[in-house]
Amino acid sequence: MERASYNSFFAVRQHSVIRFLGVLFGLFFFQACAVFFPKPENVEGVSVELDLRKVENDQLSVMIDPLTSFEGEVIFYLPKIIPGTYEISDFGRFVSNLVAYDYNDKKLYVEQLTTNSWRIPNGKKLNRLVYNVDDSFDGNIGSEIYPMGGTKIERDSVFLLNLHGFIGYFEGGKEWPYQLQIESPAHLKPYTAMEVQLNSPTKDIFNANRYFNIIDEPILYTAENSISFELDGIQVNLAVHSPNGVYKASDFEETLINMMQAQKRFLGPANATKSYDVLLLFMNGEELTHFKGMQGALEHHKSTTVTFYEDIELESMKEYIMDVVSHEFFHTLTPLNIHSEQVHDFNYNEGIMSKHLWMYEGTTEYFSHLFQVQQGLISENEFYDRMLEKIDISYRYDDKMSFTEMSQNIVNEPYKTNYFNVYQKGALINMCLDILVREITKGKRGVLSIMQQLAEKYGVNTPFVDDQLFDEIKNLSSILVGQFFEKHVSGTSPINYDSFFKKVGLHITQEEKTDLSIILLEGQVPFVAITRAETGNEQLVVQGLNSSLDSLGFQVGDVIKNFNGTVLPEKLSDNLPLLNQLLDESLGWQYEQAVAFEIERNKAPLKLSGKVIPITNPVTVLRSIENPNSRQLELRNSWLQIDP
Repeated sequence: MERASYNSFFAVRQHSVIRFLGVLFGLFFFQACAVFFPKPENVEGVSVELDLRKVENDQLSVMIDPLTSFEGEVIFYLPKIIPGTYEISDFGRFVSNLVAYDYNDKKLYVEQLTTNSWRIPNGKKLNRLVYNVDDSFDGNIGSEIYPMGGTKIERDSVFLLNLHGFIGYFEGGKEWPYQLQIESPAHLKPYTAMEVQLNSPTKDIFNANRYFNIIDEPILYTAENSISFELDGIQVNLAVHSPNGVYKASDFEETLINMMQAQKRFLGPANATKSYDVLLLFMNGEELTHFKGMQGALEHHKSTTVTFYEDIELESMKEYIMDVVSHEFFHTLTPLNIHSEQVHDFNYNEGIMSKHLWMYEGTTEYFSHLFQVQQGLISENEFYDRMLEKIDISYRYDDKMSFTEMSQNIVNEPYKTNYFNVYQKGALINMCLDILVREITKGKRGVLSIMQQLAEKYGVNTPFVDDQLFDEIKNLSSILVGQFFEKHVSGTSPINYDSFFKKVGLHITQEEKTDLSIILLEGQVPFVAITRAETGNEQLVVQGLNSSLDSLGFQVGDVIKNFNGTVLPEKLSDNLPLLNQLLDESLGWQYEQAVAFEIERNKAPLKLSGKVIPITNPVTVLRSIENPNSRQLELRNSWLQIDP
C-alpha cells in the first residue's frame, strides 16, 4: 500500500509527501442466463445480500447465510486487520444490531465476544445473520481508517465497497466460496475485478472462491465514468467517481498507457497479469479533513483502490497517479506473487506479520521509481533527487531499528511509528542491493532478476517460508548479499549510502536552484504556520522570510488575514483543503506576477503588495562526479539501463 498525505498547508508538495500508497478495475461484466438458486443443504459456502437502494442513516443492511448446518456453537468474525494496511482497523466496530435467525425466522441468542467477533451458541439452528454497517467516510468513527481501504455509503451517488468492511466469515470457513448478490439503483454501475455471474441494471451477482477474494476484490458503484483499453496483452480498466464532475476517466488515459507500457517492458516475464482495474474515488474537502489529509492507494491482485482530493490541478494529479498507481501495480510482483505463509494464510483477527516489509513495500516502492528512469519517463537527476529525498526522510526514523523486527511487530509501538520508513529506507535497501548484485555479476543481474526467479518458483498459490527467504536470495546471488541482509536488514547497522554511490560514480553535493515558490523557505518549508492566539483563535502567522517575501514587506510575526485575494476563515484547522489549495496555487505563481496580502502587525491592519521575484537557494543534490572511471560508468549504466 502507498499512502499520500496532504495533511496541512505546511506539507510541502514533494514526491515522498504525495506518494504514500493502485488504481484499475474490471469494467467488463458478462450477461449470463443465471438465477440465484434456493439454499442447498449441507453445502459449504456463504451467500451474502446487499441492497444499495435501501440506505438508512447512512447504513446498509447485510444478510449472511452460511448455506450449511453447524454441529455446535459458531463464531462469526469481521476483520481486525487486512492485508496491505499494517494497521489495526477493527471493522467490527462499524457493525450494529447483529441478529441471528433460525429456520423458523425466530431470533437466536448472540453474544459479542470482542469488537470483531460474535458467538452463536445454538449454531445448529442458525439460518442467517442480519446486521447494519456504517461507513468510514463520515461520522464519529472511521477517520483513522485509510480512505482507500475504507467504506463509503452515499445514497444514489456512490458506494465504495471494500468488502472487508461489510462481510465477515465463520470460524473454519475462510476457504468457503462466497456468492454476493447486490441490488442497486439503475444509474449506478459496478466496477470490480471480482468474477461476475449476473449483471443487470438493478441486480448483480458476484462469485468469490474464498474469503480472501472478498478482501481482495473491492467494488465501486458509481455513475458511468470509465475507460478500458488493451495493452500488450493486459486489459486495463479505469473507473472514476468525481463528485463535482472535475475529472473524467479519459483525462488519465494517456498517463496510464505510457505508465503501463513502461512497466510491462520493465517487468518482462515477471508479470503475468491479464487484467488490471483502477478504482479512483475523489474526495471532497470535508472528507479530506475527516481523514486528516490522508490519501493514497491500496493494492490487490488484479486491481487497486485510489482516493485523492478532487480539487488538485490536472497535471499534478497525473503525476500523482503515475507514482501511486505504478507502485500499486508493482505489488502484483510482491507480495501478490512472492509472499510468505503469513501473507498467504493471512490471519485477519490476530495480525501475525511477516519479516519482509523491506520487500513487500520497499522493493515495490524502489521499482516504482527505477522503472521511470529506465524507461525514460524521468531523467537521471530526477531519479537521484528522489533517492536522496528518501535518505533525508529516512533519518527522521530510527535508523538502527532492525527492519525484520519492525516488520514482524509493525502493528505495535515503537515499530508502528516507524512504518512510513518502509517507503524510504525500504526502497533504499533495495537500491543498495541492486547496485551490490550488479557489481558482483558485472552488471548482468539485479534485484529485478532475483524477483523474477522467485516469482517463477512460487507465484500466487505457493508461499515461501518466512525464515528462509534471506538464505534463498543469498543462494541466488552471493554470500555478500547474505552479509548485507544480516548487517543492515535483520541487523541494526545503518547503511553507508556514500559507499554505494561511489560504486556508480555519484556523490552528494550542492547546487544553486532558482525557485519562483516564494512562499517556501529554502525551497522546502512554507513561511507561515497555524498558531493559537491568546484569545484562543487560530491564526496564520509568518514564521520566516526570504528575499522575495522581504521585498513585499513581510515581517516575522505578521498575521495574514487575506492571502492574495482570499479571506482566511476563522477556524483554519477545519479548512485545510482551502489552505492546501492556496499553497498549490502559490507554487504556480509566475515571474513578476502581482500579489497582495492583508495582514495584522501588532494588532494594526496593513496591506502588502508587490511582484513575484525569483529566489536562488543552495540545495543538496545527488549528482555524477566529474570524471567517473569506466568501471563506475559501466555499473551505473547497467543499473539505470543506460546505453553507453
